[in-house]
Amino acid sequence: MDIIGILKDYPLCHRCFGRLYGKLLHASNYERGKSIKMAKAMELESKLYSLMEKYDDGNNEEIVKDNDTNHNSDAYNNNKENHIDELLLKIKEDLYYIRRSGLLEIKGISEEECPINENMEKNCPWCRSIFNEKNLKDILERALDLLKDYQYDTFLVGTTLPKDIKKLEEEIKTPHMESIRQEFNRVMGRLLVENTGKIVDKQNPDIVIKINPYNKKIELQVNSIFIKGRYRKLIRGIPQTKWPCNYCRGKGCERCNYTGKRYNTSVEEIIAEPFMEVFKGKDESFHGAGREDIDVRMLGRGRPFVLQIKEPKVRKANLKEIKEKINRSGSVEVLNLEYGNKGDVVFFKNEPHRKTYLAVVECEEELSDEELSKVVENLENSTIHQRTPLRVSHRRADLIRVRRVYDVEVNRIDAKTFELKIHCDGGLYIKELISGDENRTLPSVSEILNKKCKCKTLDVLEVHDEDV
Repeated sequence: MDIIGILKDYPLCHRCFGRLYGKLLHASNYERGKSIKMAKAMELESKLYSLMEKYDDGNNEEIVKDNDTNHNSDAYNNNKENHIDELLLKIKEDLYYIRRSGLLEIKGISEEECPINENMEKNCPWCRSIFNEKNLKDILERALDLLKDYQYDTFLVGTTLPKDIKKLEEEIKTPHMESIRQEFNRVMGRLLVENTGKIVDKQNPDIVIKINPYNKKIELQVNSIFIKGRYRKLIRGIPQTKWPCNYCRGKGCERCNYTGKRYNTSVEEIIAEPFMEVFKGKDESFHGAGREDIDVRMLGRGRPFVLQIKEPKVRKANLKEIKEKINRSGSVEVLNLEYGNKGDVVFFKNEPHRKTYLAVVECEEELSDEELSKVVENLENSTIHQRTPLRVSHRRADLIRVRRVYDVEVNRIDAKTFELKIHCDGGLYIKELISGDENRTLPSVSEILNKKCKCKTLDVLEVHDEDV
């Protein structure tokens, strides 16, 4: 679509017309748009005056020749003057469309022929005056009022466009066009920088300010804070994450004493509550590098975790003080707390980590030293084929997992009991490695000894995340 074709269908103001060529030249859209209109108008006026001079001098044949009209046709010879009038009218119409879009400098058209409102932005079908100083001021004040409750250092403006504006942009799209979204982001971003002293961050902003400049609706997207570290679970009997009541599914009922929870607390709650109190978040998510059963302790250097605090009003706090408060619980300790990012969640949830366990194994019959040695010989550097354990088959896919055991140590406790220390791949079910789980795990301690064995207690000694 050429310049006149666009302005005939869409009387774009100078700013919006310049945005059609927004990726060309280093100038403002207003300057670019007015300059292009002016250059086209000058071309048309020059052509108009030239035609009129030739017409007045009687050079009709030259006019026809210059405008590629078939002057040998009978129709032309019969209506020569009509053809010239049409040429003049066409140029005036083109000038009319340009003047209608706000270029008042055009001379050849009177105010009566083309009445015009000098504030063409009001009539512009694209911007509809959203860049008007009063409109920008109103939006800025509303945004500042919403932001005042939040602590942040960086932000990003995101503009939401109505459907009809998106459709219009598709209709008038040029190879060098800049969306009105881009210009509004830039203009409002500059105003917010000037009024807040904060920094625009396009990659990882603390807050995204979503604005519909056409109806002045504003929504804040407050991005999460991520705290990473390691935790030790010092006692048995608490789950890693919140466990909703099986009967009411978290709503609260008599069976759960209206708490909505199956267990009074969890590692997640013990760690998250002090953070939520300080950061004033709306919600949280706890992400661990694997998980241990309720009756299993997590010892050693602890299990890596990331705590995601959603929509925080505070973004900076003394992590040492929060750590001390958590560690006073006596049931959970945290170490190496620091600020993380969303990528840490992906790492901890998707990357496998080798682990070292310490199990107390109890057998129904007495064990000889040779039998204990046999356990080490058969398990060390072995490949385990493990079908999904019966105890978790209701919530896990029925698969056969292949895992490796690397190192094994045994230490007798009494005639029927021994400690089993095992370094293996993550995802290996240790309790079933001991019991055999009705031959769903092969090999197993029970199978190797040909005696019924069970895991009496289990601790995780190490999560080897440095091996990844």
